Amino acid sequence: MNTVKNKWKERQRTKQDFEEIKAQISVEAVADYLMQKQGKNYIYPGERTASIKIYPESNSFYDFGRATGGDCVRLWSHIKGCDSWTALNEVRKTFGLNTPDKQHSRELIAQQQEARKRRQEAKKQKQERWIRQVDELKTEVDLLSAIISSGHCEPLSWLWCVCQNRLTTVEGKLDLLCGI
Repeated sequence: MNTVKNKWKERQRTKQDFEEIKAQISVEAVADYLMQKQGKNYIYPGERTASIKIYPESNSFYDFGRATGGDCVRLWSHIKGCDSWTALNEVRKTFGLNTPDKQHSRELIAQQQEARKRRQEAKKQKQERWIRQVDELKTEVDLLSAIISSGHCEPLSWLWCVCQNRLTTVEGKLDLLCGI
């Protein structure tokens, strides 16, 4: 029981550290430090056009080129290519914030990052499954359309009716999958 309480307290302390940094440092300050501004947006290092938009009202960012967003620590991590724990410490050091005397858990950060990776992998698999289903349905639509229009089966014959009914069903499924 004590182990569960200790893990919970440790998680709360680590979460509190992130919350303190997010409250003290704006995403815009991190963006100004790390990137070049182009109009209202920021340019990702190594690119020519701005793809990162800052939302000061929610203290967040979104990178349209890489489909990712988050807070100031996530922005630092995203630009520098480091983990969240390293980003937190680098933000503290760069902006002169005090490091609390609390003992932090790298394991907890690693677990959170692993959970994020699992969620991203599940999302990727879901997208791949959707693409595969759409491709299969498109192939079936092409096949049925070819059979109907080939002239090998007479209109209103049994085969023509079966193909036409199946074509309508498959097109309906395709519309549902694609959100039409």
